[in-house]
Amino acid sequence: LCLLVQDAYGMFSEVQLQFLDSAEDIEQYCRRWEGKFCCLAGMKVVQRATRARTLGLFSLIDSLWPPVVPVKVPGQSQDSEMRTTNLPPPSFCYILTVQSGEIHIKVDEEEEISNLYQPPVVHGLKEIFQIDHCNVRCSFWARVLYLRLQTKHNVPINQREIWLFVTDFTLQNVAPVVPKVVAVSVAASCILSTEVVEALAATSHFVFFRDALWVKGRIICVERTVLLLQKSLLYSAAGADLSELTGPVKLDELDSATQANSICTVRGTIVGVNDSTAYSWPTCDRCGNGKLELYPQDSKFLYCNQCSEVVISPVTKMQLEVFLSCPSRSQSTVKVKVWYKMRLFVLINMLLSLQSYEVRSVLGKEVGFRSCYVHSASSHPDRVGLEEIVLL
Repeated sequence: LCLLVQDAYGMFSEVQLQFLDSAEDIEQYCRRWEGKFCCLAGMKVVQRATRARTLGLFSLIDSLWPPVVPVKVPGQSQDSEMRTTNLPPPSFCYILTVQSGEIHIKVDEEEEISNLYQPPVVHGLKEIFQIDHCNVRCSFWARVLYLRLQTKHNVPINQREIWLFVTDFTLQNVAPVVPKVVAVSVAASCILSTEVVEALAATSHFVFFRDALWVKGRIICVERTVLLLQKSLLYSAAGADLSELTGPVKLDELDSATQANSICTVRGTIVGVNDSTAYSWPTCDRCGNGKLELYPQDSKFLYCNQCSEVVISPVTKMQLEVFLSCPSRSQSTVKVKVWYKMRLFVLINMLLSLQSYEVRSVLGKEVGFRSCYVHSASSHPDRVGLEEIVLL
């Protein structure tokens, strides 16, 4: 639990408190403390952070500058005030912690919201993508349609970034100036609460992205970015509610402008099936674990470490590569990776089974709109590598 606090002189400090047990604790402290006057006691200075060394912290402070009310000036009488427009932005910030490991903060929870408090300004995604500056904090509501863990095998899983593909009505209901769905990178330094992780693993959700970072045409969730599922009155009052979508979600169709690390829809004609690279693997029929081992006591059986049981009837899954001719990208070689139980896989498997698994029986078949993740897209040579996906 960290607090960003500001005193009557406009000086900021970040207060690092104890570890929390659950997301509910974070929401509880937000409801009780955020925007209120507090008295800190028993604090210890850990660091005097400067702008050059902690750009992430100062990008957050800059989003709260200048103050909304005049602040006091050090060295002058307490009654003397200076116009906030004349104050330069802070060049340092104290990092504080508690001496004994216990919270020494007194908050008047019955007090009205402080006039120094600035709730996050809520923007639409289209507006964010038109920002000219870099390293700017932004807050927005968006529906998460698909999430993907980056597959860098030399990086531990807990240090890999997650990509959330999101949209809102400002992208869905306008001309295609920007994509209808955009990728938000969640860096390993951004801590997601268990509640958010579990919710996104199950279904599509509207999520409030607070204080994400806009950097060179990308939205990145870094340290001090918070993702919330619940609507707070403080944030709702900060700007228009941009969370509602009025109709079914639309994706852009694959075309010459499609870039890698995006999602799109694909339609076309099957012109090839690369059965030489197809492979299959056994999975546990109880939990779906695809990393089965030989049973040590009898190598005729497979063993599932997750269930701690022998797998009597494993489920075989398969991956295929299909080549499509797409009217929206007629000059490209479009390769789609198709997984077991995906709609395209089921279609091809059905056609092959009807024709005794003759590959030529699927050639020339039309494929309707399919949702795909774009692995690669190059113009020299003109190739696109896709993977069929299922949206949340």
